Amino acid sequence: MSKIFELYGYRLDCWNVEASDNRKKAWCPFMDAECDGGGNRYLSALDISKNPKLGKFFPGKKIVQSGVCSLRLRDSEQPWIVCPRRLLSLKGQKSNYQTHVREQLVKYSNLEQGKLYRAWSEVKMKVETTNDDEEAKSFDYTFDYVIAGSSRKKLSEVAVLVGKGLGATQKMAEDNQYTLASRNGELWIDDFPSDPIVIVEIMTSSTSGGDKKKRTQIAMACEDAVVSPENHNGPGINYRQVWARMVSQLIVKSQVGLAWNGKTIWLLQDLLAQYISSTTALDLSKYISQHPDEVNILAFGYGEVDAKPTVPIIELRDSTFYAGPITENAGNSVSKGFVEIVKIGAPPGKEHLWRSLFKKKSCGNVTWK
Repeated sequence: MSKIFELYGYRLDCWNVEASDNRKKAWCPFMDAECDGGGNRYLSALDISKNPKLGKFFPGKKIVQSGVCSLRLRDSEQPWIVCPRRLLSLKGQKSNYQTHVREQLVKYSNLEQGKLYRAWSEVKMKVETTNDDEEAKSFDYTFDYVIAGSSRKKLSEVAVLVGKGLGATQKMAEDNQYTLASRNGELWIDDFPSDPIVIVEIMTSSTSGGDKKKRTQIAMACEDAVVSPENHNGPGINYRQVWARMVSQLIVKSQVGLAWNGKTIWLLQDLLAQYISSTTALDLSKYISQHPDEVNILAFGYGEVDAKPTVPIIELRDSTFYAGPITENAGNSVSKGFVEIVKIGAPPGKEHLWRSLFKKKSCGNVTWK
């Protein structure tokens, strides 16, 4: 049965006083901030007023997010990460328990060591565009993170770019904490975003809806694990939904990074990478690389999670980098391109269809006259 492996950053099977103190604040050690449920789990928040017995575990709190970082479906198996913050958070200045992940991201992004770059989270873009044939198209996507450099730009040029007056543009710069400087009677923004551009997409596993009667919904599982860690059950993993979310964006967001003379790096857990290889025509093992390409995937894993001595907070140190072209490279017979992810791994034999049909009653008849 599925169990919560990490709760508010700490292993549930290595719970200690430090973990309890951290949970009282509903704190995420990876963000070094209060847990936000991964930014996409607000409906699973815990309302302390509706469950008074939780009050002593979250003193002074009225509502907290379900701090489930990972699930372990069976004993001895690797946990599945279900919160994107567990894999990487670029919010804030600190690198808490994610040093290796950040180092690998910088390495394969070809960012300069020692140079300061900034990161923006949840960058939404909804714009109307045209293709080479002047056909109207739309682009409506959100990037998990965008990393970019900085350069000087005249405030007047930025005003034209954003379609605002000088005063409104200056206020926008000040509100967003850009550095303004006056030179020869003209205002400049000293740290306006510029190349290089790195799009960072984080794909972690989705959970199944869970069963309310069995208390396997994510919020219920969190409540039970807080009150009695040994006596709780967790939801399952929705493998197909994860694959569908990723495949719908993998090529598009990689193409956008290339169009902007930048890169797109996808961060996954190694279990998800293995699942993709086993269920699609894309064999990631053929794309292990030391250099970035059109599509780039960084996969991280826990390693030996049960090796002794265990630690309350695990830093992900196992990593593999995959990179390759979007479509087949004629000069490389081994690499067919990442477009293979949308193709079936291997079709089942027709006898499996007959077997499935035979085991079901038909729902009706169809006749054309």
